[in-house]
Amino acid sequence: MNFNYNEDQQSIQDVAVRMFRDLCGDDTIRTLYQAEQPLHRELWQQVAQSGLLGTALPAAVGGSDMGMTELCLLLEQQGKSVAPIPVLESIVEAALPIARFGSQDLQQTLLPGVISGETILSAVRPYQGLQARTPLTATAQPASQANGGEEHWVLNGYSNLVGYAHFAQGFLVTATLADGGYWVGYVSADSAGLHITPQRATNGEASGHILFDQVTVPAHHLMATHNEAETLLQWQRQHTFAAMAALQLGVLQEGLRRAAEYTTERTQFGKPLAAFQAVSQQAADGYMAIEALRGVYWRLLDILDQGAADDLEANLTAHSVKYWICESGHIAAHIFLHLHGGIGQDLDYPVHRFFSWAKKNETYLGGADQQAAQLGRLIQSNPAALV
Repeated sequence: MNFNYNEDQQSIQDVAVRMFRDLCGDDTIRTLYQAEQPLHRELWQQVAQSGLLGTALPAAVGGSDMGMTELCLLLEQQGKSVAPIPVLESIVEAALPIARFGSQDLQQTLLPGVISGETILSAVRPYQGLQARTPLTATAQPASQANGGEEHWVLNGYSNLVGYAHFAQGFLVTATLADGGYWVGYVSADSAGLHITPQRATNGEASGHILFDQVTVPAHHLMATHNEAETLLQWQRQHTFAAMAALQLGVLQEGLRRAAEYTTERTQFGKPLAAFQAVSQQAADGYMAIEALRGVYWRLLDILDQGAADDLEANLTAHSVKYWICESGHIAAHIFLHLHGGIGQDLDYPVHRFFSWAKKNETYLGGADQQAAQLGRLIQSNPAALV
């Protein structure tokens, strides 16, 4: 096996490293998160101008037609800087599914703007939370004189914690149908009846609570229902988990690096903290957790980019990746925060932000217990998968 990056991949990594290093100093990031809805606009434009937003999108819409491996090189650098830009939300969760499953018209209308950075998209899922909210539902409306003689869909209900919702020009929406199936389609952010209330995610990123009140969606913006929607959502989930793993690797590596730097400089009883065996053992535990995530993450990238497995293996690997996003985040993030001692709790000190990003990645789209349960169901339905 060859785990070295090829020339193109190394060039992408070098460009990403340089941009995030130059534009994401600790003081800059601290100032950005003081805004009500943080977005690093200068970085976003630089990433777009470099062509990196189109890395995994088709050449037909102006992309580079590469794979998730190349796109994840950008996401790892974002994780290392915890910069508030919507690469995961706009590119992975929305644009890539549109490129794979959307109509040619939808692709040509939306994706060139996504690649240039002018258009931000995000993904909407039915509300999940503690409050009793109306489920997000889609209802078909047949053609009639009242609706101009055209078929359309009507969306009602709630969604929450939609990433960068305030900045988005459109949403890839998942809703439920009356028969229990799923509906997936594109909804413009300026649609009548769509109301966004700004929120902040647990890591400080911009997000939004969205109310759909009789939102009309034209029939040509429908992407899939029922079995086709299940296929789309499975594909979206696999790619989202790979992207989240890249972010988590960047977050945890940088957090642990900062802990190593801090414990090397900080002295106690006349010697550096790093010289104490208990400190080095904890750091080693964090490192091993990160490397466990890296191994299964690379396997998922190989599957997604090379088609090296069937759907069952892809699903097993994707949920294993999300499980290790949770486990590595819990282990390594607590370790690097703990190794900083009391200063790690100071909100003016940068390391707390890496901790909060790690915890957000851990809980987003299901924690470790949920992933383990899903893995169990997949294995139970096909025991031969482990043979």
